[in-house]
Amino acid sequence: MKHLGGGIRGEILKMRHTFLFPFHGAVPVLGAVMFLLYYSVSGWSEPAQISGYIEICGIALPFAVSIVCAGNIRLEEQNHFQVFLGGYVQKWKALAVKCLVLSGTGFLTILAAVVLFGAGYSFLLGKEGLSMGVYVCLAAVLFLGSIPLYLEHLFLNLVFSGAVSQCIGAAQFLLSALFLTGLGDGKWQFFPCAWSARGAMLLLGGIGQGQSGGAYLWELKKASVICLLLLAGICVIIGIWFHYYEGRHCND
Repeated sequence: MKHLGGGIRGEILKMRHTFLFPFHGAVPVLGAVMFLLYYSVSGWSEPAQISGYIEICGIALPFAVSIVCAGNIRLEEQNHFQVFLGGYVQKWKALAVKCLVLSGTGFLTILAAVVLFGAGYSFLLGKEGLSMGVYVCLAAVLFLGSIPLYLEHLFLNLVFSGAVSQCIGAAQFLLSALFLTGLGDGKWQFFPCAWSARGAMLLLGGIGQGQSGGAYLWELKKASVICLLLLAGICVIIGIWFHYYEGRHCND
């Protein structure tokens, strides 16, 4: 456990002088400010404004995760993965630490984006909005849906390159938006890139519809079982693959 804590601290120190921390800090502030400015003059209804912002947060996550993972793995390319692969007796800890740090900073970013928007919507725009507890729950759903994305894009960056990861992140961005429509009904839970946006929309629908929103929450619960099984499968597959991983050429 002490070794794991030291690895987390080392990972944070490596990222300290890169764009990653400023990126995580700027995105939620700029996103919340831009939407609050737009909503101050738009004619949308309050439910549409809130759901629109949460949808955009969920849709943007795959591409944002691809950028973050590419930036982090680029640090390992500088020393040809020697520190990354040789720093632990049990190699799986290297990937676990990286995933923990990246997803942890991602959680803080998502929480900040949702809470800043919620606070600004109530106090700056003077609108009723939702309770802060509901905003935190929405942030939690967005974050939980993003966990497999970190595993996927770490895998893509370690096997291929940042360019491949970001291209797939852009495709996942579009697929996530598409699966918010009727085309995603019955299918979205099998595509991790759609988990955050669709899950948050189901939670928001269940809360916003009151007693008649039970169907949304029931669908979310059923889908959660499938998502958990798929996440477990992804963890096992990537864990087995990483056990045999020996690095790649860094000039591709």
